[in-house]
Amino acid sequence: MKNYETYTIDELLTDDWFLAWAKYDQPDARLFWQEFGQKYPDRRADLLLAKDMAEALLRRPRPLSDEQVLSEVNQIMRLTRQDRPVGMWWSLQRVARKPAAQLAILAILLLGGLAVWRWLVAGSNLPENTPFASVSAPSADGWINQVNGTSQPVSLTLPDGSQMTLQPQSHARYPISFQAAQREVWLTGEAFFSVVHNAHRPFLVHSGSLITRVLGTRFRVHAPAGNAQITVSVQSGKVSVYDQRDLNAARRDKNRQVPGVILTANQQVVYDAQRTSYQKELVAQPRLIDPTVAPEQFEFQDTPIPTVFDRIEKNYGITIQYDAATFRQCTLTAALAGVPLHDQLGLICASIGASYQIVDTQVVITGRGCM
Repeated sequence: MKNYETYTIDELLTDDWFLAWAKYDQPDARLFWQEFGQKYPDRRADLLLAKDMAEALLRRPRPLSDEQVLSEVNQIMRLTRQDRPVGMWWSLQRVARKPAAQLAILAILLLGGLAVWRWLVAGSNLPENTPFASVSAPSADGWINQVNGTSQPVSLTLPDGSQMTLQPQSHARYPISFQAAQREVWLTGEAFFSVVHNAHRPFLVHSGSLITRVLGTRFRVHAPAGNAQITVSVQSGKVSVYDQRDLNAARRDKNRQVPGVILTANQQVVYDAQRTSYQKELVAQPRLIDPTVAPEQFEFQDTPIPTVFDRIEKNYGITIQYDAATFRQCTLTAALAGVPLHDQLGLICASIGASYQIVDTQVVITGRGCM
Protein backbone atom coordinates (compact mmCIF):
# COMPACT_ATOMS: atom_id res chain seq x y z
CA MET A 1 0.00 0.00 0.00
CA LYS A 2 1.34 3.41 -0.94
CA ASN A 3 2.02 5.94 1.78
CA TYR A 4 -0.63 8.42 0.56
CA GLU A 5 -0.62 10.48 3.74
CA THR A 6 2.73 11.94 2.61
CA TYR A 7 1.77 12.49 -1.05
CA THR A 8 1.90 16.01 -2.43
CA ILE A 9 -0.82 17.42 -4.68
CA ASP A 10 1.21 16.87 -7.83
CA GLU A 11 1.96 13.29 -6.79
CA LEU A 12 -1.76 12.69 -6.30
CA LEU A 13 -2.51 14.14 -9.74
CA THR A 14 -0.19 11.61 -11.38
CA ASP A 15 -1.33 8.62 -9.32
CA ASP A 16 -3.57 6.12 -11.15
CA TRP A 17 -5.56 5.15 -8.03
CA PHE A 18 -6.33 8.79 -7.19
CA LEU A 19 -7.35 9.52 -10.80
CA ALA A 20 -9.61 6.45 -10.78
CA TRP A 21 -11.70 8.41 -8.27
CA ALA A 22 -11.08 12.02 -9.31
CA LYS A 23 -11.60 11.50 -13.06
CA TYR A 24 -13.57 8.27 -13.48
CA ASP A 25 -15.43 7.83 -10.18
CA GLN A 26 -14.72 4.12 -9.90
CA PRO A 27 -16.70 2.87 -6.89
CA ASP A 28 -13.80 1.14 -5.13
CA ALA A 29 -11.58 4.17 -5.57
CA ARG A 30 -14.34 6.53 -4.41
CA LEU A 31 -14.85 4.50 -1.22
CA PHE A 32 -11.10 4.37 -0.55
CA TRP A 33 -10.61 8.14 -0.85
CA GLN A 34 -13.72 8.94 1.18
CA GLU A 35 -12.39 6.76 3.98
CA PHE A 36 -8.92 8.23 3.52
CA GLY A 37 -10.34 11.77 3.91
CA GLN A 38 -12.09 10.76 7.13
CA LYS A 39 -9.01 9.04 8.52
CA TYR A 40 -6.66 11.93 7.65
CA PRO A 41 -8.77 15.11 7.98
CA ASP A 42 -5.65 17.28 7.66
CA ARG A 43 -5.28 16.01 4.06
CA ARG A 44 -8.83 16.89 2.94
CA ALA A 45 -7.88 20.29 1.59
CA ASP A 46 -5.18 18.75 -0.60
CA LEU A 47 -7.57 16.01 -1.76
CA LEU A 48 -10.27 18.49 -2.79
CA LEU A 49 -7.81 20.79 -4.50
CA ALA A 50 -6.19 17.92 -6.40
CA LYS A 51 -9.61 16.63 -7.44
CA ASP A 52 -10.68 20.07 -8.70
CA MET A 53 -7.46 20.29 -10.70
CA ALA A 54 -8.07 16.86 -12.24
CA GLU A 55 -11.62 17.85 -13.24
CA ALA A 56 -10.46 21.22 -14.61
CA LEU A 57 -7.89 19.53 -16.85
CA LEU A 58 -10.45 16.94 -17.89
CA ARG A 59 -12.94 19.64 -18.94
CA ARG A 60 -10.59 21.65 -21.12
CA PRO A 61 -12.24 22.70 -24.44
CA ARG A 62 -9.85 20.41 -26.32
CA PRO A 63 -9.07 16.94 -24.92
CA LEU A 64 -5.58 16.56 -23.47
CA SER A 65 -3.35 13.54 -23.79
CA ASP A 66 -1.88 11.97 -20.66
CA GLU A 67 1.45 13.60 -21.49
CA GLN A 68 -0.17 17.04 -21.81
CA VAL A 69 -2.03 16.59 -18.53
CA LEU A 70 1.22 15.63 -16.79
CA SER A 71 2.98 18.62 -18.34
CA GLU A 72 0.31 21.09 -17.17
CA VAL A 73 0.18 19.58 -13.69
CA ASN A 74 3.95 19.83 -13.35
CA GLN A 75 3.90 23.40 -14.61
CA ILE A 76 1.17 24.49 -12.20
CA MET A 77 2.83 22.79 -9.24
CA ARG A 78 6.26 24.20 -10.17
CA LEU A 79 4.76 27.68 -10.15
CA THR A 80 3.05 27.15 -6.81
CA ARG A 81 6.31 25.98 -5.23
CA GLN A 82 8.22 29.12 -6.20
CA ASP A 83 8.71 31.54 -3.29
CA ARG A 84 6.03 30.13 -0.98
CA PRO A 85 6.55 31.92 2.33
CA VAL A 86 3.05 32.77 3.54
CA GLY A 87 0.52 30.07 2.72
CA MET A 88 -1.66 28.78 -0.07
CA TRP A 89 -3.88 31.81 -0.68
CA TRP A 90 -0.83 33.94 -1.40
CA SER A 91 0.44 31.20 -3.70
CA LEU A 92 -2.86 31.07 -5.59
CA GLN A 93 -2.74 34.81 -6.20
CA ARG A 94 0.86 34.50 -7.42
CA VAL A 95 0.03 31.59 -9.72
CA ALA A 96 -3.02 33.42 -11.09
CA ARG A 97 -0.68 36.10 -12.41
CA LYS A 98 1.28 33.51 -14.41
CA PRO A 99 -0.13 33.26 -17.98
CA ALA A 100 0.71 29.57 -18.25
CA ALA A 101 -1.51 28.73 -15.28
CA GLN A 102 -4.40 31.16 -15.69
CA LEU A 103 -6.69 28.90 -17.75
CA ALA A 104 -6.34 25.93 -15.40
CA ILE A 105 -6.81 28.09 -12.30
CA LEU A 106 -9.92 29.71 -13.83
CA ALA A 107 -11.39 26.29 -14.57
CA ILE A 108 -10.68 25.19 -11.01
CA LEU A 109 -12.47 28.23 -9.61
CA LEU A 110 -15.46 27.63 -11.88
CA LEU A 111 -15.68 24.01 -10.76
CA GLY A 112 -15.86 24.90 -7.09
CA GLY A 113 -12.25 25.48 -6.11
CA LEU A 114 -13.16 28.92 -4.83
CA ALA A 115 -15.28 27.32 -2.12
CA VAL A 116 -12.30 25.20 -1.11
CA TRP A 117 -10.05 28.25 -0.83
CA ARG A 118 -12.63 30.13 1.23
CA TRP A 119 -12.85 27.14 3.50
CA LEU A 120 -9.06 27.16 3.89
CA VAL A 121 -8.96 30.88 4.66
CA ALA A 122 -11.78 30.61 7.21
CA GLY A 123 -10.01 27.72 8.88
CA SER A 124 -13.25 25.82 9.31
CA ASN A 125 -13.41 22.04 9.46
CA LEU A 126 -15.39 19.77 7.19
CA PRO A 127 -17.75 17.41 9.03
CA GLU A 128 -16.83 13.76 9.04
CA ASN A 129 -19.54 12.84 6.54
CA THR A 130 -18.76 15.57 3.99
CA PRO A 131 -19.57 14.06 0.58
CA PHE A 132 -17.17 14.21 -2.32
CA ALA A 133 -18.64 15.44 -5.61
CA SER A 134 -17.61 13.59 -8.72
CA VAL A 135 -18.32 13.91 -12.42
CA SER A 136 -16.75 11.18 -14.45
CA ALA A 137 -15.30 10.86 -17.90
CA PRO A 138 -16.69 8.18 -20.20
CA SER A 139 -15.74 4.70 -19.07
CA ALA A 140 -14.09 2.18 -21.35
CA ASP A 141 -17.50 0.83 -22.42
CA GLY A 142 -18.73 4.29 -23.49
CA TRP A 143 -20.89 5.15 -20.46
CA ILE A 144 -20.91 8.34 -18.39
CA ASN A 145 -21.57 8.31 -14.64
CA GLN A 146 -22.63 11.58 -13.01
CA VAL A 147 -22.63 11.64 -9.20
CA ASN A 148 -23.70 14.76 -7.32
CA GLY A 149 -22.31 14.37 -3.80
CA THR A 150 -22.57 18.10 -3.09
CA SER A 151 -25.32 20.11 -1.39
CA GLN A 152 -26.28 22.00 -4.58
CA PRO A 153 -28.03 20.97 -7.84
CA VAL A 154 -25.75 20.36 -10.82
CA SER A 155 -26.86 21.27 -14.37
CA LEU A 156 -25.71 18.93 -17.13
CA THR A 157 -26.16 18.73 -20.89
CA LEU A 158 -27.01 15.28 -22.25
CA PRO A 159 -25.70 13.91 -25.58
CA ASP A 160 -28.80 15.08 -27.52
CA GLY A 161 -28.75 18.59 -26.06
CA SER A 162 -31.42 17.90 -23.44
CA GLN A 163 -30.81 19.41 -20.01
CA MET A 164 -30.68 17.51 -16.71
CA THR A 165 -30.47 19.14 -13.29
CA LEU A 166 -29.12 16.50 -10.94
CA GLN A 167 -30.11 17.07 -7.33
CA PRO A 168 -27.76 16.52 -4.34
CA GLN A 169 -26.93 12.92 -3.45
CA SER A 170 -28.17 11.68 -6.82
CA HIS A 171 -26.59 9.54 -9.51
CA ALA A 172 -27.29 9.38 -13.27
CA ARG A 173 -25.83 7.04 -15.86
CA TYR A 174 -26.16 7.29 -19.64
CA PRO A 175 -24.21 6.43 -22.81
CA ILE A 176 -21.79 8.92 -24.32
CA SER A 177 -23.97 8.82 -27.45
CA PHE A 178 -27.67 7.93 -27.48
CA GLN A 179 -28.95 5.14 -29.70
CA ALA A 180 -30.62 5.96 -32.99
CA ALA A 181 -33.95 4.49 -31.84
CA GLN A 182 -34.21 5.95 -28.34
CA ARG A 183 -32.49 7.98 -25.62
CA GLU A 184 -32.05 6.39 -22.19
CA VAL A 185 -30.90 7.60 -18.76
CA TRP A 186 -30.66 5.54 -15.55
CA LEU A 187 -31.38 7.61 -12.42
CA THR A 188 -31.02 7.04 -8.68
CA GLY A 189 -32.12 10.04 -6.63
CA GLU A 190 -33.79 13.11 -8.11
CA ALA A 191 -33.39 15.07 -11.33
CA PHE A 192 -35.30 17.60 -13.41
CA PHE A 193 -35.26 17.07 -17.18
CA SER A 194 -35.88 19.47 -20.05
CA VAL A 195 -35.98 17.17 -23.06
CA VAL A 196 -35.36 18.18 -26.67
CA HIS A 197 -38.35 17.07 -28.74
CA ASN A 198 -37.71 14.25 -31.17
CA ALA A 199 -40.76 12.31 -32.33
CA HIS A 200 -38.60 9.50 -33.70
CA ARG A 201 -36.41 8.98 -30.59
CA PRO A 202 -38.33 8.58 -27.32
CA PHE A 203 -36.54 9.70 -24.16
CA LEU A 204 -36.62 7.10 -21.36
CA VAL A 205 -35.67 7.56 -17.70
CA HIS A 206 -35.17 4.30 -15.78
CA SER A 207 -35.69 4.52 -12.00
CA GLY A 208 -35.47 1.02 -10.62
CA SER A 209 -38.11 -0.90 -12.55
CA LEU A 210 -40.12 2.23 -13.37
CA ILE A 211 -39.80 3.82 -16.83
CA THR A 212 -40.78 7.38 -17.70
CA ARG A 213 -41.22 7.79 -21.48
CA VAL A 214 -41.42 11.17 -23.24
CA LEU A 215 -40.86 12.72 -26.64
CA GLY A 216 -40.07 16.24 -25.45
CA THR A 217 -41.15 17.91 -22.23
CA ARG A 218 -40.12 19.19 -18.80
CA PHE A 219 -40.52 16.81 -15.88
CA ARG A 220 -39.02 15.68 -12.58
CA VAL A 221 -38.24 12.18 -11.29
CA HIS A 222 -37.73 11.55 -7.58
CA ALA A 223 -36.44 8.03 -6.95
CA PRO A 224 -34.49 7.85 -3.65
CA ALA A 225 -32.17 4.88 -3.27
CA GLY A 226 -33.71 2.17 -1.11
CA ASN A 227 -37.19 3.76 -1.23
CA ALA A 228 -40.06 1.80 -2.76
CA GLN A 229 -41.91 4.98 -3.75
CA ILE A 230 -40.99 6.91 -6.90
CA THR A 231 -42.59 10.24 -7.87
CA VAL A 232 -42.77 11.55 -11.42
CA SER A 233 -44.16 15.07 -11.93
CA VAL A 234 -44.69 16.99 -15.18
CA GLN A 235 -44.19 20.72 -15.67
CA SER A 236 -45.16 20.81 -19.34
CA GLY A 237 -45.87 18.32 -22.10
CA LYS A 238 -46.90 14.70 -21.60
CA VAL A 239 -45.21 11.55 -20.28
CA SER A 240 -46.18 7.93 -19.84
CA VAL A 241 -45.07 6.00 -16.77
CA TYR A 242 -45.02 2.22 -16.48
CA ASP A 243 -43.17 -0.65 -14.87
CA GLN A 244 -40.54 -2.56 -16.87
CA ARG A 245 -41.96 -5.84 -15.54
CA ASP A 246 -45.41 -4.99 -16.92
CA LEU A 247 -43.88 -4.08 -20.25
CA ASN A 248 -42.02 -7.41 -20.41
CA ALA A 249 -45.21 -9.31 -19.54
CA ALA A 250 -47.20 -7.44 -22.21
CA ARG A 251 -44.58 -8.29 -24.81
CA ARG A 252 -44.65 -11.97 -23.85
CA ASP A 253 -48.42 -12.01 -24.14
CA LYS A 254 -48.32 -9.90 -27.33
CA ASN A 255 -50.53 -7.38 -25.55
CA ARG A 256 -50.34 -3.76 -26.71
CA GLN A 257 -51.84 -2.42 -23.47
CA VAL A 258 -49.32 -1.87 -20.67
CA PRO A 259 -50.52 -0.92 -17.15
CA GLY A 260 -49.38 2.56 -16.23
CA VAL A 261 -50.47 6.20 -16.33
CA ILE A 262 -50.33 9.18 -18.67
CA LEU A 263 -49.33 12.49 -17.09
CA THR A 264 -49.78 16.01 -18.43
CA ALA A 265 -48.80 19.44 -17.09
CA ASN A 266 -49.03 19.85 -13.30
CA GLN A 267 -49.83 16.18 -12.76
CA GLN A 268 -47.75 13.65 -10.90
CA VAL A 269 -47.83 9.98 -10.00
CA VAL A 270 -46.53 8.30 -6.87
CA TYR A 271 -45.54 4.75 -7.76
CA ASP A 272 -45.18 2.05 -5.10
CA ALA A 273 -42.81 -0.57 -6.50
CA GLN A 274 -43.70 -3.16 -3.84
CA ARG A 275 -47.43 -2.98 -4.53
CA THR A 276 -47.07 -2.04 -8.22
CA SER A 277 -49.63 0.72 -7.61
CA TYR A 278 -49.98 4.17 -9.15
CA GLN A 279 -51.45 7.18 -7.31
CA LYS A 280 -52.13 9.95 -9.80
CA GLU A 281 -52.65 13.48 -8.45
CA LEU A 282 -52.00 17.18 -8.97
CA VAL A 283 -48.57 18.45 -8.01
CA ALA A 284 -48.46 20.29 -4.69
CA GLN A 285 -47.79 23.69 -6.30
CA PRO A 286 -49.12 23.83 -9.88
CA ARG A 287 -47.25 26.23 -12.18
CA LEU A 288 -48.15 28.11 -15.32
CA ILE A 289 -47.45 26.05 -18.41
CA ASP A 290 -45.95 29.15 -20.00
CA PRO A 291 -44.19 31.25 -17.32
CA THR A 292 -44.11 34.25 -19.70
CA VAL A 293 -47.91 34.53 -19.95
CA ALA A 294 -49.03 38.16 -19.79
CA PRO A 295 -50.27 39.31 -16.34
CA GLU A 296 -53.36 40.71 -18.08
CA GLN A 297 -54.55 37.13 -18.49
CA PHE A 298 -55.29 37.14 -14.78
CA GLU A 299 -56.81 40.61 -14.50
CA PHE A 300 -60.58 40.18 -14.09
CA GLN A 301 -63.21 42.95 -14.08
CA ASP A 302 -66.79 41.70 -13.64
CA THR A 303 -65.71 38.65 -15.61
CA PRO A 304 -68.16 35.71 -15.78
CA ILE A 305 -66.95 32.79 -13.69
CA PRO A 306 -67.00 30.33 -16.65
CA THR A 307 -64.51 32.62 -18.42
CA VAL A 308 -62.32 32.75 -15.29
CA PHE A 309 -62.28 28.97 -14.94
CA ASP A 310 -61.60 28.50 -18.66
CA ARG A 311 -58.57 30.81 -18.47
CA ILE A 312 -57.17 28.98 -15.46
CA GLU A 313 -57.67 25.60 -17.15
CA LYS A 314 -55.79 26.68 -20.27
CA ASN A 315 -52.88 28.30 -18.44
CA TYR A 316 -52.36 25.51 -15.91
CA GLY A 317 -53.42 22.54 -18.03
CA ILE A 318 -55.88 21.32 -15.41
CA THR A 319 -59.60 20.44 -15.47
CA ILE A 320 -62.11 22.34 -13.30
CA GLN A 321 -65.42 20.59 -12.73
CA TYR A 322 -68.41 22.75 -11.73
CA ASP A 323 -72.11 23.15 -12.45
CA ALA A 324 -72.29 25.89 -15.06
CA ALA A 325 -76.00 26.49 -14.40
CA THR A 326 -75.42 27.02 -10.67
CA PHE A 327 -72.68 29.62 -11.19
CA ARG A 328 -73.98 31.26 -14.40
CA GLN A 329 -74.70 34.59 -12.67
CA CYS A 330 -71.39 34.75 -10.80
CA THR A 331 -68.68 37.21 -11.82
CA LEU A 332 -65.22 38.03 -10.51
CA THR A 333 -63.29 41.26 -10.08
CA ALA A 334 -59.75 40.52 -8.97
CA ALA A 335 -56.08 40.73 -9.94
CA LEU A 336 -54.63 37.22 -9.64
CA ALA A 337 -51.37 37.56 -11.57
CA GLY A 338 -48.53 35.95 -9.60
CA VAL A 339 -50.88 34.38 -7.06
CA PRO A 340 -50.35 30.62 -6.48
CA LEU A 341 -53.10 28.47 -7.94
CA HIS A 342 -54.51 27.22 -4.63
CA ASP A 343 -54.74 30.80 -3.37
CA GLN A 344 -56.47 31.80 -6.61
CA LEU A 345 -59.04 29.06 -6.15
CA GLY A 346 -59.57 30.03 -2.51
CA LEU A 347 -60.15 33.70 -3.38
CA ILE A 348 -62.52 32.83 -6.23
CA CYS A 349 -64.53 30.45 -4.09
CA ALA A 350 -64.74 32.99 -1.26
CA SER A 351 -66.13 35.58 -3.68
CA ILE A 352 -68.84 33.32 -5.11
CA GLY A 353 -69.82 31.40 -1.98
CA ALA A 354 -68.27 28.11 -3.03
CA SER A 355 -65.58 25.64 -1.99
CA TYR A 356 -63.19 23.42 -3.90
CA GLN A 357 -61.60 20.00 -3.59
CA ILE A 358 -58.86 18.23 -5.49
CA VAL A 359 -60.14 14.88 -6.76
CA ASP A 360 -57.54 12.82 -8.60
CA THR A 361 -56.04 15.45 -10.92
CA GLN A 362 -59.13 17.66 -11.19
CA VAL A 363 -60.50 20.64 -9.28
CA VAL A 364 -64.13 20.20 -8.20
CA ILE A 365 -66.07 23.37 -7.33
CA THR A 366 -69.28 23.13 -5.28
CA GLY A 367 -71.63 25.81 -3.87
CA ARG A 368 -75.01 27.49 -4.06
CA GLY A 369 -74.11 29.94 -6.79
CA CYS A 370 -74.90 33.66 -7.04
CA MET A 371 -78.33 35.32 -6.86
